[in-house]
Amino acid sequence: MHSPETRFLHVANGTCTTRIIEAAGIAGAVSIWADPLYEGPVPAGLTDAELLDVRARHLAGPSGQTSVDVANDLRQWRAVIEHHESYDELILWFEHDLFDQLNLIQLLTWIREHVPAAKVVTLVCIGSFPGHPTFKGLGELPSDELASLLETRQRVGEAQYSLAERAWRAFREPTPEALGKLRHADTAALPYLAAAIARFLQEFPWTGDGLSRTERRLLQLADPGEIDLLAAFPRMHEGEDAYYVTDGSLASMAEALARTSPPLLTLDPGNIADSRVLKGSVTLTDTGRAVLAGEQDRIGICGIDRWLGGVHLGSADLWRWDDKPGRITRV
Repeated sequence: MHSPETRFLHVANGTCTTRIIEAAGIAGAVSIWADPLYEGPVPAGLTDAELLDVRARHLAGPSGQTSVDVANDLRQWRAVIEHHESYDELILWFEHDLFDQLNLIQLLTWIREHVPAAKVVTLVCIGSFPGHPTFKGLGELPSDELASLLETRQRVGEAQYSLAERAWRAFREPTPEALGKLRHADTAALPYLAAAIARFLQEFPWTGDGLSRTERRLLQLADPGEIDLLAAFPRMHEGEDAYYVTDGSLASMAEALARTSPPLLTLDPGNIADSRVLKGSVTLTDTGRAVLAGEQDRIGICGIDRWLGGVHLGSADLWRWDDKPGRITRV
């Protein structure tokens, strides 16, 4: 599929995958595109540069300070790809989960606007791998297995670009209606997209208890008694097909549920000197137990102020996921 002289640029879903690409001895430079877009504002009506600033502020956290320059990272991802004279083929390495599918639709939309149409862009995107019955992602593959995927890559064409643009636009709209319709449309060009969209919509408050699917799962794990976040993390993925929870996401969610008024969880931060992202433990509060049992509504007693893509959820303008018909509804 390529000559030995072909210069590759590999853009993957995170440094775990790029390290395996390098360990496998696959030729080419590596970079990533890995913004947790399911968290925080991704509003419509902004240029890419303006959106980058919005995302950088969100990723920097409430204090506005992190150990790295988030904005510079986001710009660097783009700069590497924009330097298109340095490579002959751009290879994208992504998988089926929500994290990757959101990054993929953003990245394909961005590539179409910033990379010459004549440049070869190919995609490796899988949802399973032989010998891995509980496959979660590329990062769990040994180098020889990941290397075998190189020859399975497919050329990105009009169908993929067009669908990505429509999905990215729908994701950023101020209401989730277009996204809800898109998952029932023809999404064959990106075969894992519809399931990822459905999973994203399940992060809206549910009818009945006001919890998102992920919030409910953490409360369920804490229901029997105190649980370490590190122990809870792998169990968050049980029953998931388009899972997305990262360690950082789980830590942020635990903190948020402990800060609600009244709190749904009690968070013991553990050893403050521990450098791990996931540390400490959580315990269900009486309020959290009542919400989990459906006796109280999370939004009714705690309110909500949360961004999901382009939708800003507030108690006065609220969308909910109704799981019985499997659709998003306005309350």
